[in-house]
Parts: sequence; structure tokens; C-alpha cells
Amino acid sequence: KLQFLYFIGPVDGHPPCVTKMNLFPRKYKDKVMHPPNRLEVLDEGIKLSPVKESPKRTHKTGHEALRKESAKEEGRDDIDNKEVEERRKLPGTTQPPRRVYLTTVKKEQPLKRYTRDVTRSKGHDKRDREKRKEEHDPVEECAHTTGSYNTLLKNSVKKAREERRNIAIRVVSKMSANNVQMDNETYNRLLHLLMDSTDDECLQIYKQMKEDAAREDSTVRPDLQTYTCLMRHCERSESLAKAFQLFQEMKVLYAIQPDVNMYNIMLGFCVLKRDESMASQLFDEMKEQKVQPNVHTYNCLMNVFSESPAELLQQMFEDMLKQRIQPNLRTYNTLMRSCQRVDDYDKAFKLFEELKGENLQPDVVTYNILIDMCRERLDYVQGEKQAAVNRRSREQQESGMRAIAVLSLSLFNEMDEKEIRPNSFTYNSLMGVLARCADARIFTVFRAMKEDAKEEEEDRAKLQGLLSEGDLQDPEGVMVLAGLSNMDNNVIDDKSGSALRGHYQRLLIGDEHLSRQSAFGVCPDMTTYQTLIVAADRMGKADSAFEVFEEMKAAGIQPDLNTYIKLLNVCVLNNDTQKAISLFDEAIENKIIPDVSLYNAFINVLAEAGDELIFDIFNQLSTLLQHLNIKPNQQTYNILIKACTKLRRPGDPASDDDLPTNEEAMGLRENLINERNEERRRRAFEIYEQMCEPTSPVEMDAVTYNTLLDVCAIVADTQRARELLEDMKHREVTPTIVTYNKMMQVFVAADDDAIVDIFNALKEGDDPPLNLESYTILLNFYAKQKSPAVLTLFDDMKKSGIDPDSKVYNIMLHYCAELQDKRKSLKFFEELKLRELTADIDTYNALMAVFSESGDELIFKVFEEMIENNITPDKTTFSTLIKQKKGLDCLRRAGEKGLLDPHRDEKEAT
Repeated sequence: KLQFLYFIGPVDGHPPCVTKMNLFPRKYKDKVMHPPNRLEVLDEGIKLSPVKESPKRTHKTGHEALRKESAKEEGRDDIDNKEVEERRKLPGTTQPPRRVYLTTVKKEQPLKRYTRDVTRSKGHDKRDREKRKEEHDPVEECAHTTGSYNTLLKNSVKKAREERRNIAIRVVSKMSANNVQMDNETYNRLLHLLMDSTDDECLQIYKQMKEDAAREDSTVRPDLQTYTCLMRHCERSESLAKAFQLFQEMKVLYAIQPDVNMYNIMLGFCVLKRDESMASQLFDEMKEQKVQPNVHTYNCLMNVFSESPAELLQQMFEDMLKQRIQPNLRTYNTLMRSCQRVDDYDKAFKLFEELKGENLQPDVVTYNILIDMCRERLDYVQGEKQAAVNRRSREQQESGMRAIAVLSLSLFNEMDEKEIRPNSFTYNSLMGVLARCADARIFTVFRAMKEDAKEEEEDRAKLQGLLSEGDLQDPEGVMVLAGLSNMDNNVIDDKSGSALRGHYQRLLIGDEHLSRQSAFGVCPDMTTYQTLIVAADRMGKADSAFEVFEEMKAAGIQPDLNTYIKLLNVCVLNNDTQKAISLFDEAIENKIIPDVSLYNAFINVLAEAGDELIFDIFNQLSTLLQHLNIKPNQQTYNILIKACTKLRRPGDPASDDDLPTNEEAMGLRENLINERNEERRRRAFEIYEQMCEPTSPVEMDAVTYNTLLDVCAIVADTQRARELLEDMKHREVTPTIVTYNKMMQVFVAADDDAIVDIFNALKEGDDPPLNLESYTILLNFYAKQKSPAVLTLFDDMKKSGIDPDSKVYNIMLHYCAELQDKRKSLKFFEELKLRELTADIDTYNALMAVFSESGDELIFKVFEEMIENNITPDKTTFSTLIKQKKGLDCLRRAGEKGLLDPHRDEKEAT
């Protein structure tokens, strides 16, 4: 913005002068500046007009004239200091450094003035400042009095830690050499300067203070400030035992009554030790001494008892409110951590809303707790870990995962709206949620993390520049940069606050590696890349997982054992045994010490691929790992048994469905399947016999028996399945509902009605309780037999509180297709949509089977809905319609209408 216009030039023979004109056309239209009529200000601009009269000006000599001449030579305006400041405030305006002129006079010629330019460059000033700093020694220049040394110590508080330490040590030496007596203030200020040091100087000063106090004529006596500094020193040097010793010494030796801050410090030590007994003793002592606790007292007390039942912390919180102590953010964060520990999801979010109602600003720790709880909540949604007994339908899981992902992202966006800077833990927790939900937005979050990391690197460079130039010498400066300068240090208990202070101190001592670990900033780490690999695995994107792996190595992060295990799990997606072998060899080359987990992950890839080489590799690795004292565990043998269920010989098709199906080869096909299944059974029970031997290194667990039951289902061996169940009880291995479900699968494969007895026994005993899978297995059995009991069982399942999923409705639709019951088919299909369940290709094939025999026009509506849901017809769809004459006609007509291409609308739009 142009505010003023300056003209420099000679006027009527006078030396160069400066004419200033204000350029606000409307406001200053009638004002005339000197020289008069030189410029005429108009609405449409500025017009130059001739000078009518010469201004009366006084010729100035000396440094004023020289200053103007220098300004003219340099091609810049000569303006006063006030105008310089105004110009500097204008956006986009840069002002050259102001010239400095020195005018001197000689005694011989008092009337003559000598003026010279003494302007110095910024670099010159910096060198002078550093030189003066080196030459200036405050300790040497200090007067030999107690007050002078106290002032020096007081002014040294904001210096760097090492500089503070050196000044304190030199002051002690100087005062001792000059026989200057120390008073209480001297000792306390020395302790304050040395309390950050992990050496024993602080305790040596205290020892000297006690010796000084022991003299009869001494006025020195340790006070509360003395012990406060000592406690801070013990905190930084992690000398907890020494802290409690000093606390007792303070009370017994010097009869000093601790105040609330001292008690809070001691309770803080109890938090580090998790000493609930000592914390209770201190709190009771506060009551006896009538020391009023404050919010920090209760915060420390809650942290000590954070592992106790949540009811105890709630009682402390209510006690706070009764005493009219206002909780702060740390109080709510502590309570929310307690809710996280007991998995009280609803209570945590209730506290979150409550703290916002108290006009408290949540911090990064608050959001980290909530996002991490969202990640843990997925155990309940997906039926994993402790929630494994609550098996949920696929649709319920998908709906729950979508809701959790949206909630986590909304919390993250709320942080951005409140200008709360996330840290690495925030990003890793959020990506952990999205990874378990198989949500592709995780890669967007990762890009945002990298952008934040780049900004953090720039901030760190600026901070390092300030430190190196000497413009920043105290921790408060870095707090200003972080926007935390207005916060009480006592309440900055989160990772970012403490790490920020540590980040500054580490920069002062030059420890760059540790500064990168600061939670104040964001930097992708090992956890970040491992989470991305897991996400790619869950989304079935093997290529993306290996791209992340390469990016991780390019970022200079060395993969660890867990990384290679996760990558081996990715190899299962494509049964990529060659890639698995390559990864295993790479891990060994990178000097990763293998353990049984890496070993199991490797052979699991071979097991899922049904590769017969797994047994040879198992024997080779077993011999190799004996030298490392690594022995196979239960999971190892369970993987070997699982391999038997998928075992293929060289040259065999990947699946039984790939075997020949024509009539001439049907007998050969059946023989091949029987031979393959018999080989699978033989191998599996050989391993079982090895595990039953007394010398076996492992014992069988529920997973072992469940996998063996899968083998029995392959060969429809109900007798062996009964024997396994009896052996399981004999070995005191408790059968789970998964065990009984697999037992029922064996009877389904054998088409044995005894499955009903197992189901009824479970229903009557209610231990373990029946789940959705149990009902699904029996429904499938009834549907294959075309038994009307399937309808009764379906109604019974809904009455028992178990919601059917898409798989159950598909079974019911196939049952109706066998009976050609259109009415019931439409009823079940409408019920499926009312429950907001997802129809798949199996659902639509069942509907086709119902309508194909009569050639119903509803077939075309089924095709149209398949197009809307982007579902492509498969070979079952076509074979179902071709079997019936009218169905074949409907298929021809559907092709004419373009209903066989699910991407028809997209192609037409293109």
C-alpha cells in the first residue's frame, strides 16, 4: 500500500531536499504540501504542475546534509524514525537498515564539524556481540559481597543449563577464596541453579549449608525453598529414596512444616513408585496438619491409584467436588485413563463432554486417550480377544467399524478446529483404527502425517537457528514458540509438554537423536509403517504393503522382527511362497535374531499354500534353530496340522473344483479327491500321535483339536471326531463353542442326524452358549435335507436374540428355491433389506433359482438390482437359468436389454 510519496532534488539552487506528499486522494484533497503546487492530488491520480513560488528553506549542514546526500546516492528515501516504523508495519514492505552517522569536533578547530558513516552490518554486530560476550566474565567482574553474588546468581537463572552450572560452581569457589559469607538466599539460589544437574553438586551445596547452619553464630538455616530445590533435583536424578530421606530430615531435624506444594511433590514420587501405602500416609498427614489439598494433590493421588478399581477414583473425584476444588484438565485425563483401563467406553466420552462443559480446553493427551479407546473398542465390534464369545454378523461388524472410523476421524478433525497439534501417538492411534477397519483413508492420514513432519523439521531448524545465534537462552522461549507459555508448568503433565521442555534442553546439549523422539512434533516411526502394512494386509493389497516396506527402508528405519512377521502374513494373501522365502533370508542377512514367532509366520505361508515342502523345511529349520535354543511351540504344530487340511501334491489343481467334471472323468475325479483327503488325514494324525507322546515338547490346546476336527470334516469321520472330543476332556482341555461348531460340521459332512443331538445338548446346557455360527450350521443341514424344521429353527434363532446375517438368509432363500416357494422367497428377501444387510451374488442366484422355472418377469428386476449394487453374474447365475427352458429365454431377453453388464450405466455415461 502506497501511503507517502517522496521527492529528492535541488530547489532553486539550494542543496537537495526531501518533499513528502500524503497520497490519500479523497481525505487530503484540499491539503497543500511544500513546495506549494508541486503536486496536485486528484481523484483519478496524481498530476505534476509547475512551481509557482520557491519555498523558504534553511540550508542545513553537518551530518544532516551528509545523511541526505548519502540517501540520494543510495537511491532510497530519507525519512525520520517514526515514518520508518510506520513503513515497517505495512505488509510486504522491507526497509533497509538505518544509517548511523557520527559527528565529531577537534579542539584546535571547535567550529568545524567532522561527520562520517559508522553503520555496521548485522554480521559485524554479531561478531562484536560474541567478542564482548567472550571478554565479559560476570563472575570475575562481580564485587566481593554477598549481595553482589546473590544478584549474579539471580540473573543467571535463565541461562543454559551447563552455563548455569559453571557459574554456580565458580561462585562457590570465588566466595570461598575471598572469604565472602553465604546467606540463605545464596544457598537457595545455588541450589536452584544446580537442581537440573544429575551430578552431586546440589547435595554437596546442601551439605555445606548444613555445616554452616550448625555453627552457633550462623544465621543460615535450611528452609522450605531449600528442600523444594532438593526435591526437584531428586526428581531429575531419579533419586526417590534420597527424596524421602530429605523429607523426613526436613521435618525432624529442622522442624519445617511442609506446605501443599511439598506434599504434592512427594505424592509425585509415589506416582513413580506406584506406592499406594505411602501416598495414603502422606494424604492422612496432610489432614492431620490441616494442610488444605488442592487440585494437584488429588491429581497425584488419582495417578497413584490409577490401577485400583474405577470406583475408588470416582470417590476421590466426588471428594474433590465436595471440598469445592475445581477439577482441571489433568483430573479429567486421569479419570479417562481409568475408564480406558476398565474398557468403560461410554463413561470416557461422558467425561469428555463434561470437561468441555466446564470450559476446559482438551489437549493432545485427551484426544489420544479417546482415539486409542476407539481402537480398543474394535475388539468388541469385531468379537476379538475378551469379546470373542460375542460373535457378530458380518454386517454388524462392518456397520460398527464404519461408525468407529467416522468417530475417530471426527475427533482428529476436532483437534484441527481447536488448533491442537497432534503428535506421533495421535497419528499412529488413528491409523491403527483405520487399519483394523480396512479403511483406505489411512493412506490420506499418512500423507498428512508426513506433511506435519516436514513442518516440524522446519520448526526445529528455526529453533536450532535461534539457539545457535544466541537469540534464545531460556526454556520459556521455546514454550512461546509452542504456544504453551501461558500454561502452568504444574499442569503440563502430558507427553508433548514435558517432551517439549526436554526437546529444548537436548538441543542445548546438542543431542539431535533424542530430540527426534520428542512427542512435541510428528515423525513417522516403526509403529507407523507397521500399521500401514497391517492395513494393506486387511485390505488385500499385497503390493501396497511391500511399497510401504520399501519407503520405510528409504526413510532410514531399520525393519525389526515384528515387521518381517507382518510382511510374511501379507504373503498369505497370494500364497507367495517365493516372496516368503526371500523375506526370511533377508531377515537373517539383516542380523535379525529369529524366534519361534518368525519361524511360525514363515511356515504358515507354506501351510496356507498347501505346499508339501512345508514338512521338509520344518525339519531343516528345526535342526537349524536347535543351535539357537529355539523350540517349536503349540502354534507351530497347529500350523502343521492346518497345512494337512490344504495339502496338495505336486501337479495337483489348487482346488477340488478344478478337477475334471465330465461324466467320463467323474470316477477319476472322485478317486483323486478321496486319495487326497486320505493323505491329508494320515499326515494330520501322524502329527497328533507325536504330540500325544510323553516326550512331546508341547501339549495340545483347543486350537489343536479344532484343526483336527476340520480334518475329520474333510473325510466325514464322525467316529474319530467323537474320540477327539473325549480325548480333549480327558486331557482337561475345555471345549469352546468353536469346538462344538466344528464337531457339528463333521456331522453335516457325513449327513448324520446326530448333529441335532449335539445342538440340543448345547441348548439345554447353555455352556458354552450357542452363537450365530451354531444356528447357521444346523440351518444348512436342514436346508440340504429340505426339512421344514429349517423354518422352525429360523424362528427359534430370532426369539433367542440372535440376529440372522446375510449367510442365514441365503440358506433360507436356497431352501425356498428347492421348494419353488416364491412367496417365502420374497418375504425373506424383503426382511434382509429391512435389516440393512448386504445382498451378495449368492443371494441373487437363489432368487434366480426360484423364478427361473416359471420364467417370471421378476428375473429382470433381480438383474437390475444386481447392476445397481455393481454385482457381476457368475457361472452359477448362468447355469441356474440355462437348466430351465423359460429361464434360458429370460437370459436371452436380459442380454438383449443389456442387463448382463453391471457397468452398463457407467459405459453409457462415458
